[in-house]
Amino acid sequence: MQYFFKSVATYSFWRYALLSTEALAKLLATVGALYLFMEILDFLGIYTKNRYSSYAIFPMIGFAILYVVFTRRPIARVSYKVPGKDYVIEVRIGDIFAGTNDVIVSTNTTFDTRMANGLIATDSLQGQVATRFFQSNTDEIDRQLQADLSKANGATRADAPGKIVEYPIGTVARVKGHGRTFYFLAMSRLNAQGTASTSVRDVEDALSSLWSFILTHGELKNLSVPLMGTGRGRTGYPRKRMSERIAYSFADGSKDQVFSNRLSIVIRPEDAENFDVNLYQIRDYLVQGLH
Repeated sequence: MQYFFKSVATYSFWRYALLSTEALAKLLATVGALYLFMEILDFLGIYTKNRYSSYAIFPMIGFAILYVVFTRRPIARVSYKVPGKDYVIEVRIGDIFAGTNDVIVSTNTTFDTRMANGLIATDSLQGQVATRFFQSNTDEIDRQLQADLSKANGATRADAPGKIVEYPIGTVARVKGHGRTFYFLAMSRLNAQGTASTSVRDVEDALSSLWSFILTHGELKNLSVPLMGTGRGRTGYPRKRMSERIAYSFADGSKDQVFSNRLSIVIRPEDAENFDVNLYQIRDYLVQGLH
């Protein structure tokens, strides 16, 4: 609800809701439909244009404006079912851990988990997994991560600020708790000072590896994924564009075989407010780009 009211108060919402080409087209179509209805009433003798038509245009336009604004009001969720496919791609604003979906957790190539040394922030996605699902017991998370990492090809890194074994971008390791699976995905690197960074190409390569991993190790459950690389990954890539890239990557990975029936791309409410994320624009992309 807070996101709704804050969105209404922004210029970006009104620009899209009322001042965009799409809004103008809907406004004119609505006025046209009302005028046609008025013609029918005139034909039936219920409403006579010769007496009221010169004044009726104003309430018609007012009603059309209200209708357009209402149909383009701030929303927190959009979804699109790709024609001919048995999966849905959803973009929503909210808590990524809400519901029962399995969650994609972006991490660094050394799979550091400890928060005490400052490498992992408590409010990061990893930090929230540890505090909300494992009572901050990172030893248990490390134990489960190692089960999959023991099968991956790691290399010792001398200047690593935390764990010294580094794995390739796109390496995936699972952590299970509370009936859910958390897929830890290596998509960023830590420098010697412990600062994470990644690139759009790294994110795309990591996602491609992730879908392949879930296809062979997953259980066809619904998935939730964050806007990877837009926060501490420091790509500088716009949130809206990243959501589009993730959606396209998922659709591309599902071309031959479905590994999840629903992908939820989750945007934090504060990011939606601070960076003018417009779900109507994202929905337009889903319809046009994935059809």
